[in-house]
Amino acid sequence: MMWRKVLAAVAILLAASCFVHAQGTSITNFTVPYTSYLYDFWEKAVPSPQAYLPSRTVSGEDLQVGAFNNPSDLFVSEQGEIYIVDTGNHRIVVADRDFKLLRVISSFGDGDGFRSPMGVFVTLEGDIYVADTGNARIVHLNPDGTLHRIVPAPQSDIEGVLPANFNYRPLKVGVDQHGRIYVIAQDLYEGFISFSADGQFRGFVGAPRVNPSLADYLWSRFATKEQRQRIRAFLPTEYTNFDLDPEGFIYATSHAEDKAEDEGGIAIKIRRINAKGEDLLRRLGFSIPMGDVEFPDRWSTATRRTSSMLVDITVQPYGVYSVLDGNRGRVFTYDNNGNLLYEFSYYGTNHGQVSSPVAIDALDRTMFVLDSKRGGVVVFEPTDYALLIWAALDAYDRGDYYLAEKIWGQLLVLNSNFDVAYTGIGRALLRRDEYAEAMKNFKLGNNRSEYSDAFELYRKEMVYEHFPKAAAVFVVVLAAIFAARRLWRGRKARPVAQEAAAAGAKRRRFGQKTLESLCFGLYVIIHPFDGFERLKKERKGTPLAATIILALVVLTFVFARQYTGFIFNRADLSKINLLAEIGSVVLPFLLWAFVNWALTTLMEGKGTLKDVYIASAFALIPVIITVVPLTVVSNFLIQEEGAFYYMLMSAGLGWAVVLLIVGATMVTHEYDFRKTIFTCIATLMGMAFALFLGLLFIALTEQVIMFVRQLLTEAIHRT
Repeated sequence: MMWRKVLAAVAILLAASCFVHAQGTSITNFTVPYTSYLYDFWEKAVPSPQAYLPSRTVSGEDLQVGAFNNPSDLFVSEQGEIYIVDTGNHRIVVADRDFKLLRVISSFGDGDGFRSPMGVFVTLEGDIYVADTGNARIVHLNPDGTLHRIVPAPQSDIEGVLPANFNYRPLKVGVDQHGRIYVIAQDLYEGFISFSADGQFRGFVGAPRVNPSLADYLWSRFATKEQRQRIRAFLPTEYTNFDLDPEGFIYATSHAEDKAEDEGGIAIKIRRINAKGEDLLRRLGFSIPMGDVEFPDRWSTATRRTSSMLVDITVQPYGVYSVLDGNRGRVFTYDNNGNLLYEFSYYGTNHGQVSSPVAIDALDRTMFVLDSKRGGVVVFEPTDYALLIWAALDAYDRGDYYLAEKIWGQLLVLNSNFDVAYTGIGRALLRRDEYAEAMKNFKLGNNRSEYSDAFELYRKEMVYEHFPKAAAVFVVVLAAIFAARRLWRGRKARPVAQEAAAAGAKRRRFGQKTLESLCFGLYVIIHPFDGFERLKKERKGTPLAATIILALVVLTFVFARQYTGFIFNRADLSKINLLAEIGSVVLPFLLWAFVNWALTTLMEGKGTLKDVYIASAFALIPVIITVVPLTVVSNFLIQEEGAFYYMLMSAGLGWAVVLLIVGATMVTHEYDFRKTIFTCIATLMGMAFALFLGLLFIALTEQVIMFVRQLLTEAIHRT
């Protein structure tokens, strides 16, 4: 048996290596001019092996056509020909896969030529489409470079279809498998201009939706005329570039310059658009595909503080796509679910770096990045790490799940931070109906969605397998309980006096008052008005009981954070700080009690600090009652059943909030409803102010300590 396992392992490695060599030659012996990383589930950058390394930079001089002048686009045809749009020189330079010059297209037809072209696209048949920006037209050339036709600026007889005073300047062009032409034009916010196969204007496709914030909307409604003139219009974001996949879907990039983006917000920068203009891009990764997730804020000393500005995209096999960040020169590659596979390249002027990236494309597994400022194409070759990723994707696509599992395992040896590899193994195991092992790997890969799918199948399997046994055990337990009750009733009762004495001693042993107070808490949460009134006037509540409840609430949140089911638990369990967990409950509670009491003493409140403390603690009992059982139940629910979990959790927390308002404020201080609401709002504001003062005190204390330390250090050095 051992020799069979050895042969199987050798066969797997040989198959993977054959795929690697068939797909391209890996690069391993370069000084890397940049670092590579991925983002984990909590959107923190983690190290990753290099997926691509620069091999060379090709300039116009290398092609013997003179220096490129502000090149703006790059396209690799199905025939392996590389088209470079040399905008400043008004030409298209064509080279083969080894960057040997094939031809230069600068004129066509009867002495006609380009003027500042900025985009090029080549169909499967080899037809060439050029966005001739300076001449405001699309030029359609035959595969040999001769003129086929001119597609002029869009025209419409219907008023309002085209923007007023529209100046047509096409920037990028693409053609789908049906011959439909799509164009990105400058200063056009309606999306892509669509032309039919015969060049007739058909309208616009895929305009991004505008979602102004509530604050922006209210400000625009109440601002003066002069202020509204200074407010920018709520216009959709312009697309920066696009590519088409074999099915005709448009993969487009955009860069949002809105307020939320400036403040570090998330914008939809990549879309997959169908013929109806709908965005169908799958965003199932740890973060939405947007380039860099972490980036320095405006207060940082870093030179490039803004988020990624995506300037181009290229679609590759298996639904994989790569986007180019014009801000930092990085290339991010995602799978068809939006998981980040790898990242490479960086901004700079050294070997293998790019200073002004404007376009990207791929030939087999080789990547090309066009650098406009340096006037050249930087060629990146895959490492063995990248080729293994492609081998795993290929094996899974062909249905060879055993091989895919082994290759993903090899990748985990190279990169333990590669959560996508765990997902790949989990998918392969799921296809083989190994649900428990699939769940284990999905959990290691922090893939809650597919973990839920595997758990649903595993749960169904367990129910079918163990339901008869569980039903039998349930019947036996019920019968045992019934028999025990019959036997208990048949026992001779002890003398009443002896039993009462024993019960009294037991109550005294555990603290009769405290036990009664805790039991009364169940009455309070069901009958809040009467319960909180008796809690105060009849002294049904004790400080010790309130403290016990507060401690139980702390334990409840710690228990929930640690033992909530994986599908619903997004906490990093390796970084749980017990003191922080305790402080996150106790500190707000004490702030609420103290600030509420302090304010109500100025507002004719009838409750003391002790009354507020006890009432506030008893108001938290619903948290214990709902969170603990829901935490247990969450381990048996799937993602689709999460609505019930969140609904019941919200109901429990809402119940506690209502009791805080009714019990700790309205009943305790004998306020009416309006005064109660005002007091609660004032209490929250007072808590925020007290927290601010506390943080200010800590900051000043640190400054004083630092000052004293510097004085002591200087005194020691002088002596």
